[in-house]
Amino acid sequence: MATDAIQLEADSKARRGFLLALGAYLLWGLLPFYMKAVAHLPLAEVIAHRIVWSVPIAAAVLIWAGRTADFKAALRSPRIISMAALTAALISVNWGIYVWAIAVDRTIET
Repeated sequence: MATDAIQLEADSKARRGFLLALGAYLLWGLLPFYMKAVAHLPLAEVIAHRIVWSVPIAAAVLIWAGRTADFKAALRSPRIISMAALTAALISVNWGIYVWAIAVDRTIET
């Protein structure tokens, strides 16, 4: 009986993971169309908007998931803060290359 419950929970998590991954791939696949629609804007502005709007979205996800205590604990650790800063810099470079590639019609190469 217990193994059935464990299996059901594992199946539920696998299904949820699959749907989340599918949603991420769909959004990532549709993003070039959006980037082309805003191609008239300066690249720096597009990247700045992505950075600025990611903050309230990430905050909403943290609140929805009930992980605000973990976030507060992470803010107290200099090591975690430095790793987060490095991660943010690398993601910004990635976003910059991605947006640039779309702007110069090199979407396939990204």
